[in-house]
Amino acid sequence: MNFEMTGKLSISKESDKFHPYQEKQFDSGWIRKQLMFNVACGDNRHMLTVTSGAFADGHGDVYTFSKSGVDEDGNKVKGESLKIPFKERLTSPKLAEVAEFKKFIFDLEKPGRRYKLEKAAEKVKEGTSLTDEELKEIGLESETDVNAELEKSNKRRHEFISEWDFIDFIKKVIESGKYSDKKFFIRGNGEYQYSDKNERVYESYVPNRIYLAADDAEEVSTATINILFNSESLDDMSVEEKGKYYVNGYMMEYDNNRKGNIPVPVTITIPVPSEDADEKAKKRAESIKHKFMVDDDTFKEYGAVVNMLNGAQKTEITEDMLTDEQKDDLECGLITMDDIRTELGGSVYGERIREYQFLKPAKGFTKGRQDTVYTGDDMIIKPLEEEVPEGTEDLFEDDDDEL
Repeated sequence: MNFEMTGKLSISKESDKFHPYQEKQFDSGWIRKQLMFNVACGDNRHMLTVTSGAFADGHGDVYTFSKSGVDEDGNKVKGESLKIPFKERLTSPKLAEVAEFKKFIFDLEKPGRRYKLEKAAEKVKEGTSLTDEELKEIGLESETDVNAELEKSNKRRHEFISEWDFIDFIKKVIESGKYSDKKFFIRGNGEYQYSDKNERVYESYVPNRIYLAADDAEEVSTATINILFNSESLDDMSVEEKGKYYVNGYMMEYDNNRKGNIPVPVTITIPVPSEDADEKAKKRAESIKHKFMVDDDTFKEYGAVVNMLNGAQKTEITEDMLTDEQKDDLECGLITMDDIRTELGGSVYGERIREYQFLKPAKGFTKGRQDTVYTGDDMIIKPLEEEVPEGTEDLFEDDDDEL
């Protein structure tokens, strides 16, 4: 699962039971540090986690991957494993060889401004004068400042090859207070680990790209999920009570402890429009529902982009929400629905929910779902001791529900 979020960053207050930032040192000299921070995306609030480890004396290496390239014959050459000493992770000449997808990035430049500065610098180099409009777009008064401003812009892009430094920079930016009212665009992945002791899968949202967003950017949070489902997955019995269909399936996600994929339970919801909704809305819900209907005993796979909902959602005020007096006044013509909506702010908040709500098909699935060879046995997680050597550390031995 991968996600994209646009919202404001913050760090929750520390308490006896919750520590947003913590370091733990082991007898071996290994230090594990973790930062948990929030992203508020409109009505939704998500907690993101970045974890890293290193030896206190700085020995050890960072394992990463090099860029792909082209050989002398013009053939594409794949990247390969790259090892950089931990002490040189910020200074090594090999940093230039690291593949883009292996970097952790925090960019504090305004969206699109660096590109415009680069184009402006090219014009200046060619001897072409910049117009007043072009200067205004990059926030400068004179073209003599372009190169210096481009250099400053490049320095606002911070790249790391280790989460160790990514954690420190995220914490520094948030705690500075300079960006508390700014929006950021975040990309990342879901990470999953199964605890044999607690018999549950732990999910973390782990960012790897954070960019300053435009002030007027829409605050949203979406994820792309590949869900495996069978004939028992679709629940259409909750429509009257909940107003939505539920698809209960699995994602095959990598578990670092097991060095392989595990089936992670996941539920996607499909909102069902009200009886008085237009026919297009009703047809949409039924069309989505049919994507998850299976008649045989096989597992199907479908990729879906979902809205990540976590919080009390705003909903438009309708007549069934009114008090008896409001209904009487409305019927008599003393007030209108517009009067009521104006007085109450146009919308109200419903119950707090946490769910993945279907938005649209994911890339690669516009032709529909796909057949798989998975069976019910593949959806059972085997005990850890049967898969890895005895003595593997249980990361959840403290039964920490905050993870």
